[in-house]
Amino acid sequence: MPLDDGYGVLSGTLESWYCDHDGSDRKYYHCNMRVKARGRQYRCPVDLDSKQLSDGLQWRVVDPVHSLPLPLRHIADGWHFLESRPGSGALDYYRSSELQPSPECVHAAAGEPEDGSVDTQEHCPPWKSGSGTDAFDDLEPLLSQCVRIMVFGEPFRTGRGVHNIHQNQGDPLRSRWRAENGPWQDGAVLVMRDNGSIAAFLCKFKTQHFFPPVSA
Repeated sequence: MPLDDGYGVLSGTLESWYCDHDGSDRKYYHCNMRVKARGRQYRCPVDLDSKQLSDGLQWRVVDPVHSLPLPLRHIADGWHFLESRPGSGALDYYRSSELQPSPECVHAAAGEPEDGSVDTQEHCPPWKSGSGTDAFDDLEPLLSQCVRIMVFGEPFRTGRGVHNIHQNQGDPLRSRWRAENGPWQDGAVLVMRDNGSIAAFLCKFKTQHFFPPVSA
């Protein structure tokens, strides 16, 4: 099933970011990005809540993203709905070729690097587990380097903004969010730097399965 209010990407300029509390109370832990596009302000809360677990959040930084999906390469600033299918520009953590390990990483993980020089720790980062503040320690340096940003997720029903900026599949059967699970609708933050390189921040919750199963 698709997300209730659709799926898409906001492209624009990152103006600021802040975390809305220290994670010590019962509220969800969000880190909010303020994005400007075509003269309008959008709020984009990244849900980094670890449900008070030391390892309740999982995240991965893909750096670099070697190429954008074709429909995104010249996309204008603003909000754009995307169809949840291959080739539309939609992202899927496990099906988007742009987010998958390189052939060099695959060989290295199998214990047979092609030339013996692949540093898997540096160039083939695995999924990490930890708290929301741990995850933000990896997200914030990307934001500080950002000259243009793309935020993937679901648009606000009221007001301007994007949420569900995380994996949107793999919830357990009894989860309240299970009905909105589906492929090709994962949230993510893509950061473009002034040197032309692109990095992606992906995150999910410990309760969500890796789907399809992955070894990393």
